[in-house]
Amino acid sequence: MEKRLLLAVVLMTAAIMFTNLLFPAPAPGPAPAPVEPPATPEVATEAPAPPTLETSRPTIGIPDRAVAADSVVVTSDLYTFVLSSRGATVQKAFLTEYSSYHDPEGVVQLVPEGAAFLESRLVIGSDTVDLSGLPFEVSTSHLPVTEEGGPASVDFRYQAESGIGVGIRYTFQPGTYVVLVEGIVEGAGGRPTQVLTSLGPRLEMHEHPDHNSENEFAVVTRTSSGGVDRRPLRSIEGQEVVGPGVTWAGIKDKYFLAAMIAGEERPFERSIAQELPPVTVAENGETIEAPEVRLTAVAPTAGDGGFAYSAYFGPQEFERLSAIGYEVEDVTPYGYRWLQPVIRPLAAAVLWVLNTLHNTLGVAYGWVLVVFGVMMRILLWPLNAKAMRAQMKNMGVQPLLQELREKYKNDPQKQQEAMVALYKEHGFNPFAGCVPMLVPFPVLITLFFVFQNTIAFRGAGFLWLPDLSLRDPLYVLPLILVVSMFGLQWVSAHLSGMEQNPQMKMMMYFMPVMMGAIFFMLPAGLNLYYAVTQVASIPQQVLIAKERRKAQEEVKAKGPKKKKAGR
Repeated sequence: MEKRLLLAVVLMTAAIMFTNLLFPAPAPGPAPAPVEPPATPEVATEAPAPPTLETSRPTIGIPDRAVAADSVVVTSDLYTFVLSSRGATVQKAFLTEYSSYHDPEGVVQLVPEGAAFLESRLVIGSDTVDLSGLPFEVSTSHLPVTEEGGPASVDFRYQAESGIGVGIRYTFQPGTYVVLVEGIVEGAGGRPTQVLTSLGPRLEMHEHPDHNSENEFAVVTRTSSGGVDRRPLRSIEGQEVVGPGVTWAGIKDKYFLAAMIAGEERPFERSIAQELPPVTVAENGETIEAPEVRLTAVAPTAGDGGFAYSAYFGPQEFERLSAIGYEVEDVTPYGYRWLQPVIRPLAAAVLWVLNTLHNTLGVAYGWVLVVFGVMMRILLWPLNAKAMRAQMKNMGVQPLLQELREKYKNDPQKQQEAMVALYKEHGFNPFAGCVPMLVPFPVLITLFFVFQNTIAFRGAGFLWLPDLSLRDPLYVLPLILVVSMFGLQWVSAHLSGMEQNPQMKMMMYFMPVMMGAIFFMLPAGLNLYYAVTQVASIPQQVLIAKERRKAQEEVKAKGPKKKKAGR
């Protein structure tokens, strides 16, 4: 019974896990070589929450010391942003703590070549003004952001001959990827004014082909009433509008996010995802089509012409996104939509435990997984013991059940009655081990999605493993997993002294091979966790096997009595 149940559970697991593996998208195209950012200092801890959008907004005038610069370089411990004085846009966003898989010497850079983030247009009455190509005056060409200096700002100003003036201020805080964007539109003459701010056409490609990051390219929005909505870039057709009351909108890939965040009090009026023609990208001698979309957030100006929102250009770190609020952390899809009500709470708990162990012990994530695997085995010891003992009774009565099947093979009703009586005599419930066996299953599925989407394991090495988010390059861990599973079943069969029927013998060889075939395709981190739990279960398996031998002797002693009663 338990063997058939376990096989069903494994097959369900394989169906879920192989959905992404069986339908991979083409590998991403090569990323352009990034500008070399400054040397990366020590990792900064998360700064206090960024200023709210309701912060008092100063009047942004023409900078006192306007400089003739095409770009403004903003440097911090976490990033190097390059802002353009043409359009007051973000041209480059280097994340100095994350290496690019396309360039071993470079770092992740989010803005595609030739594109710009936070391009703006104004709709004043019936007129539209495109700010993206206009030359702004700027207050500085270099802006360092440090813990000692606190928040730092750069001002952009454009004045048209028609009398329309636009001021935009970017404020950066140390220790966070959140940028406060404030602006003012002057000279509108009382006409209703809207600010249209855009992201896109996607994020730059920078991941390993095994990450299948291009499959995760998506537009993500959240409304006050409808929750978080994710639309893959490939699925967007024409123009798709979300609203009203959009609290934030962004474009994501597997590990990183570019987003515009308005908040609850003054949300964006709506967001618009506009399909763009796909671009052809060369990758390893082949060409692929990368989908592209322009995402625009629409917001009316206040009575004084002001507007404000926050921008985020950084990793999908659960703690950082949670600190922003407005459910931005839900941008990371832990599990398929129908699984998320179960997986998301478990994923949050697992991430909290892993991060706590990492921060408390001060060790690499590989050792964290070893400790976590042993902890889970100890925590689940009572449930596993209950399942093993139920399996022990099942194996012990199998010979007697086989006798009953042979004896009453022509009378199904008597056969069933005799089997029920046998179960009662030996105190055996054929379903007693089902629930304990299923308890670790959600944890394993949760860990699969955690390793699939959590950036903490991206680039984290351990012993011979260069990256826990990728497959084991030497396939050592899957082999350890197969050998340990076979060894555990061998211990169960031989130390217990119980006879195995042909079906059990087949499962003894089939299950390890099947699990090995599945885990050969999965991240090394998941292999490491599961291999640790298998090895850590050996002591418990030995103890239960000894109990099985004793129980088998008791069953044999009861056997003749049972046969006599059956006459």
